[in-house]
Parts: sequence; C-alpha cells; structure tokens
Amino acid sequence: MIGLRMREDTSVLSVQPTLPTPLQKMRHFPHLPLIYEINFSFRVFVLPSIDRMFQKFYSPHPALKGIINNVMIVQGVFDSQHPLPVLPMPQHPEQRLFFYPYDPVDAHYFLSDKKIKLSSAIVVGPHIERLNVKLGVNHLVIKVGFQPGALHRVLGIPMTKLLQTEAFNADDLFGSEIHLLTERIRNADSFDTMKWFIDLFFMEQLRKVRSELPIDSSLQYLVEQKGAVSIDALAKQACLSTRQFERIFKDRIGFTPKYYARMVRFAHAWELKEQNPNLNWTNIAHATGYFDQMHFIKDFKEFSGTTPGISEEDFRKLKVLGMSGH
Repeated sequence: MIGLRMREDTSVLSVQPTLPTPLQKMRHFPHLPLIYEINFSFRVFVLPSIDRMFQKFYSPHPALKGIINNVMIVQGVFDSQHPLPVLPMPQHPEQRLFFYPYDPVDAHYFLSDKKIKLSSAIVVGPHIERLNVKLGVNHLVIKVGFQPGALHRVLGIPMTKLLQTEAFNADDLFGSEIHLLTERIRNADSFDTMKWFIDLFFMEQLRKVRSELPIDSSLQYLVEQKGAVSIDALAKQACLSTRQFERIFKDRIGFTPKYYARMVRFAHAWELKEQNPNLNWTNIAHATGYFDQMHFIKDFKEFSGTTPGISEEDFRKLKVLGMSGH
C-alpha cells in the first residue's frame, strides 16, 4: 500500500514525488486504463496550521485539450480553534468537476438559503446561484474546468438537465469510476500525481466523447472575446441560423447565448478583481466593456448575490488566504 511519511520540518509544503515509470506492469492500481507501475518515494503533504492556501494550476494533457481547459489544485490546513474560511463562488460560465477528498466542505446557497455538506466529488454544470463554501480543517480541492460545451460532449446529455441550484453528485453522472478516482486522489503523494490520475481517467473517457461541431469553436470564441460578440456573428461562424444556434447552444451550455455572454463578461470582471484587488470596481467595469455603472451593478447583483461594496470583504479574505483566480 502507498503511505505518507512525515517530515520533521513542518514550515513548508514539500511535493517531491518520484514519477511513475511508463510501460511497466501496474501492481498497485490494476484497474487503471494505462499500464504503469507506481513507485513513489515520499516527502509530502506536511501542512501545519498555516491558515493560508497553496494552489497550483495545470494545463490539460495535450490529448485532453479539446475537453479540459485547466486543472487547479488547492490545499490548506487551518486552526480548528478559529472560524474556518468561507470562500465566495458567484455564478461562473465554466462548468466544472470538483473533488474534496480530505475534509468535507459545507455549501450555503444564497437564494434558497439552503446549507448542505458537499459530496467528495461533485459536478457543477450551468451555475445559476452564488454559494459560499466553508472549508474543512484539512482542505484539499481539485477543480477540473471543462472547455465551453465539453461537459455536454462528455456526458452526452443536454446541459438544461443540469440546470438547478445544487451541485450534482459526480457518481450519478460519471458512474462508480469517479469514486475510484477520488480514492486514488486521496491516497496520492503529490499534486502532480493527482493530476496524473485525472489525466488517466479522462483519457479513458475520450472513447465516448461526442465529436466537436463548428458550434464548439463559436463557444470558445465567445469566451475568448469575454462575451463581447454578437449572437448573429456566432451563429454565422457555426454555419447555423440564429434560431438553430440558440437551440443547440442551450443543449451544450444550459443557458441562452445572451445570458451566457453576460455571465462570461461578469466572470472576467470578477477575475480581474481577484488578480488586482487594489483596482476599484468603476475602473474594472470600464475595462470589461460595461457601458455604464447601472448595467454593471445589475449583473453584479444577479451573478454574485451581493453589491460591489459588500464584496470588498470577500476579496480581502481571498488576499489574506493567498488565493487568486477561479
């Protein structure tokens, strides 16, 4: 069995795996779709109560770039004698798969005022309500961010079926294999190894992913343009009439093109603030293409559940925790 060995020095996070050797017989995880032997030497995951977060972003494996946009891994250990961090999650255009393999996290949905404990693996499809996530003492989250429309191609179902407030248990959508992946992540020795297991899982999924269509390029273009593109232009790019485009768009995204474009623009504004907390909201609104403050505040309230002024406290907490980006 793979285990962890503690270091005496607990002041830093050490992640130094011996990478798997390819093309050797796999002994520890015989059910993985590729043939590898895992032979790790550990000096890892010794996190004291640091009250800060370590995060790492990964680009997808080249073979997975058509369905995965990014992978983010975040870990932190917090003092249980103090209030645990609560992170805001406004509506966001990116559809995601989250893993919480260590301590469970609590979610508070704003509109419904509902509080639930999230499963260890969840799918967030069309995101229709802001929630706050209360972290555990030993917190680890892995986020797999899908390309626009790719979750539809992976699961083979219209995204309108995932259009609800609460996240979905990933087991219900991906099957029991997701439980095995969660266990492998939980027992992994490093961030890099966790990412490796995710790559293996989605390599296996590629066999049943639906082929890309011209509309998928249009979805990507809409995101690249931060929502500042006309629906007619996108439909033309996809070789569809506007009505056909809107119907197929909803199957792939779960929202109308106009609503999704607004969400993309707001997400750009929110992320600009995350990356530049000293920028004021007026400058951010202008930088992200809002014509006036009224339209910006309308989107802000709809997608974040709060106002620009009140949200300053959210960004102060993120800065203290050393967090940036989604």
